[in-house]
Amino acid sequence: MSAIKNKIRLQGHEKFALREGWINKALKILPNNSGAFTRKDAADLFGIGNNMVKSLRYWMKVLGLTNASGTRLSEVGKLIARYDQYLENPFTLWILHSNIAKNVEDATTWFMYFNRCDAGELEKNEIESILLREVTKYAAGASFSEKSLGNDVDVLLKMYSANREKTDPEDKSVSPFSQLGLIKKMDGRYIKKHPNKKIFPPEIVLYELALRNVGEEGVSIENIVYDQNGLAKIYNLTGVMANEYFDRLDADGFVRVDRTAGLDMIYPEKKLKSMEIISDFYNNN
Repeated sequence: MSAIKNKIRLQGHEKFALREGWINKALKILPNNSGAFTRKDAADLFGIGNNMVKSLRYWMKVLGLTNASGTRLSEVGKLIARYDQYLENPFTLWILHSNIAKNVEDATTWFMYFNRCDAGELEKNEIESILLREVTKYAAGASFSEKSLGNDVDVLLKMYSANREKTDPEDKSVSPFSQLGLIKKMDGRYIKKHPNKKIFPPEIVLYELALRNVGEEGVSIENIVYDQNGLAKIYNLTGVMANEYFDRLDADGFVRVDRTAGLDMIYPEKKLKSMEIISDFYNNN
């Protein structure tokens, strides 16, 4: 029997990093026009070029804002359209980052960079080399273009590392994800950075617990922090930082942290629902 080839996708973005203002266009247009992305006049409707329309459709899908065909908003998309259409709250960007960084099938390079590229400081060619190895391993024989992978790396690094302070405020090509500060470019090297606590609310950690369907049996701190798609991988949180957030959630009555006898477990105080956590955050902030 031949090995099962895992589904991967590279360069769905048409070489365009997600730009400032794109998402709010789609959040406004899609609810009243489910076929917006496939209309002949889509470029006029969205006010961007034809290839940019294709790119935006891809970004909306991989960020979890639409269904697979891009015809309607997802539950997350509806909440963001209602509460933060212009992505003004960093909480919104963290939710979208969580979605794309875990999307191995449709945003393979993003998944591999955040989950498998553990070195904190690398040159671009070193990142490409690591991701080539990891994508090849994961693809299990499925063919793919190294050039497309390289284009993905270009877009990913541009998307997260653009220095907003040195960029013209009117430059709409800068991605909103650069606000997160997860990647910094310095002297030709790309450095993974820890999130700024001022813009990283504890509700993001609670959201991750909900996505894992953590029930009465709880989850080990080690697993939620260091596993694939864990807090250390997706958000570059240190163990110390993660434990600070767990303690805050414990103090606020959302979870119970048990460190007795070396257990290091987290138990939800009630059933955690991801959409409820998002809507509660917006209503309370």
